[in-house]
Amino acid sequence: MTEAVPAGASDACTRVVQSFTAFSAAQNELSRFFARSMSMHTTDATAVVQIIEAEELGRPLTPARLAERVGLSPGATSILLGRLEEAGYVERTREDTDRRIVTLHSTAAINAAADAFFDPLQQRLEKVLGEFTAAQLDTVARAADKLRAAVESYLGDSTPPARD
Repeated sequence: MTEAVPAGASDACTRVVQSFTAFSAAQNELSRFFARSMSMHTTDATAVVQIIEAEELGRPLTPARLAERVGLSPGATSILLGRLEEAGYVERTREDTDRRIVTLHSTAAINAAADAFFDPLQQRLEKVLGEFTAAQLDTVARAADKLRAAVESYLGDSTPPARD
């Protein structure tokens, strides 16, 4: 059974979900714009961003994990990685003790290009977020995390409807 939304909160809940949906759409457009600015296919740019973000977290991706994140088959991911390597954006390495494990790393060239593209946006976002208290930001972050978890749970519990 689902919990009831408190009286008067329904409109606020709708506004929050609509705002996060609009933010997600803007992020998608930003990804497409970055891809165009780099003369890359959108999926290639998404893959590069995923590789860079994983590296920044200290958890480089494997090709299999990248395939999951960008929604491609292993074969299509291998072709994508070949394009990114040829362009000088990505390197595949075997630094694990198990030499069968390949990890993906971004190059200095793509990092410089990504920094040049995203740093001005980061500055704008920090300026906007600077208008809020730490407690308010914590509430927003908790809400975003819980909404993301709810969507992921829904996806995990669901099967796509049959197509006619």
